[in-house]
Amino acid sequence: MVEIIQTKKGLLEYRSEGNGPVVLVLNGGHTNCCSPFEHEEFFLGKGYRLVIPSRPGYGRTPSISGRTAEEFAHTLSSLLDALMIDKVIVIGISAAGRTALHFAGNYPNRVTKLILESAVTCEAWPDSRTRRGALIVFNRLSEKFTWALLRQIGRYAPDLFLKLLLPALSSLKADEVIKSWDENERRAVLKFLLASRSGAGFLNDIKHTFDDFTQITVPTLIIASTYDKSVSPENSIKAAKQIKGAELMMIPAQSHLIWFSKYKTEIENKIAEFIQD
Repeated sequence: MVEIIQTKKGLLEYRSEGNGPVVLVLNGGHTNCCSPFEHEEFFLGKGYRLVIPSRPGYGRTPSISGRTAEEFAHTLSSLLDALMIDKVIVIGISAAGRTALHFAGNYPNRVTKLILESAVTCEAWPDSRTRRGALIVFNRLSEKFTWALLRQIGRYAPDLFLKLLLPALSSLKADEVIKSWDENERRAVLKFLLASRSGAGFLNDIKHTFDDFTQITVPTLIIASTYDKSVSPENSIKAAKQIKGAELMMIPAQSHLIWFSKYKTEIENKIAEFIQD
């Protein structure tokens, strides 16, 4: 169920599914609360409740609700207050990694576990070329046309669509990545990518920062692919070294989209083990 809520820190769109202990899911760039979350069935099947906000600039959450990662961390705390939720497991995906880290660092008493997946942490991100390109193709005026064009290509020439996007997601050749997916995975990838919109959110994301890992005292699991081109694996490796007691799971998934791979079950088994400890 998608709702809009006015918190003490700002307006926020979110989706809530299921009942039980709460998992706060922070989706990555070009997504909102309605974007496919590939672990949804996994968590709901294990009796968890998912609370998935649209981060500032995405969906119907305005940028003013948290232009920086730390500002939005405070808004998230206000959301939990409004929903009368005390503690959560936090999942930070891709560009939401720094928000997840700020939330865990500022509110350790509200976080039971922290999971980072393909997440941006401390490394410079994105690279200067991507940053310059983002200012052109993903600004507030152009992003709707960028994604409209890509969706048209995706509907009529799906393999071309994938080949256009995969060089930004994987260090492997696009054909190799496509061949690694079975038909269900390929359909899921297309569904996920075709649902993308940037709003004002992505230009917020590329300005986020985080540099103080001493703040992170909660149990942390970090999962990343060795072939991730979008977010350098060094983000995960350095974070694991600097967060006391952090567990690092590096897998040879063929792209940044680690959930769309033959390693999905292995990832979810590791998550199950981690959250049950």
